[in-house]
Amino acid sequence: MAEEAKSPKKPTASKRRDGRKAMLTYMKPALIKKVKRAAAAREQKAWQFIEKAVEDALALEKS
Repeated sequence: MAEEAKSPKKPTASKRRDGRKAMLTYMKPALIKKVKRAAAAREQKAWQFIEKAVEDALALEKS
């Protein structure tokens, strides 16, 4: 009897306690550099800086 080949399992991302999910986005290299510098100047990580910038931009749309 032939053994059935098991399909490899896809790696699963670990769940964050804060409920955030990953999102991939593409930006121009110069913009990435500016984001990193601005985040560092505020003692933030780049994702924290971007998250706040997006929240602020969306809040402006509502008003």
